[in-house]
Amino acid sequence: MFAGQAFLGAPPDGYTLYLTVSGHVVLNLLLKAPFDAMADFKPIAMIGVNATLLCVPPALPANTVAEFVDYAKKNPGKLNYLNSGNGTSTHLIPEQLKIKYGIDVTSIFYKGWPPGVQDLLAGRLDIGVVAATLAVPHVAAGRLKAIATIGPERLKEVPNVPTLSEQGLGDIEIRSSVPLLGRTDLPDAIVTRLNGAVAASLADPETRKRLDITYIQPTPMTPAETAGALRNEHDKLSSLIKRLGITAEGA
Repeated sequence: MFAGQAFLGAPPDGYTLYLTVSGHVVLNLLLKAPFDAMADFKPIAMIGVNATLLCVPPALPANTVAEFVDYAKKNPGKLNYLNSGNGTSTHLIPEQLKIKYGIDVTSIFYKGWPPGVQDLLAGRLDIGVVAATLAVPHVAAGRLKAIATIGPERLKEVPNVPTLSEQGLGDIEIRSSVPLLGRTDLPDAIVTRLNGAVAASLADPETRKRLDITYIQPTPMTPAETAGALRNEHDKLSSLIKRLGITAEGA
């Protein structure tokens, strides 16, 4: 929020830009921000999707989302999930599973991923959405089991882990996309030039190699496509957040 406020104080000359995450679009539903997250920013380009993994402890008898749902139905009220931030994918994906399948899994709130991942590793949590940068080493070492990839495609490091869409769950998928924004009064000519520069960069093999290290899957879009993707995300998440009565703090 503070970064966004500082950014909006800079001149709209195209030299100061705002690189954020897709959760930016619902900021006003969770916090009292001194700006409108949708109206005060102009979409320039989409960098990509930061892949995450839906993980369970190795001892939990589930290798797919369907098997986890079956296990949860057999153990109502006994399971819990990692919630590293209300209104984020770590919160909303499990909540959508609860709505879709009528399962009873409890939210355990953490301020950030690291402490939650430690409890997931220790088996004190039963499921969690975890950033690929954190999850992949643990999955490779057998300390976590990934049951779904959240992103446009499987990760080469865990090629046997299907995406949510491949498991018929594209409707509950919430991707952590990385958009580039400008001020709403940034001239269109500058937006077009910047979008072209981003597209050229994303086509560069060296750039793709660097993004690959951080598990960001490049997803080049035009300014209009970026705006449409963010609007769709805003509408979907707003509806879900209002339905669940979610606030920024607490479980």
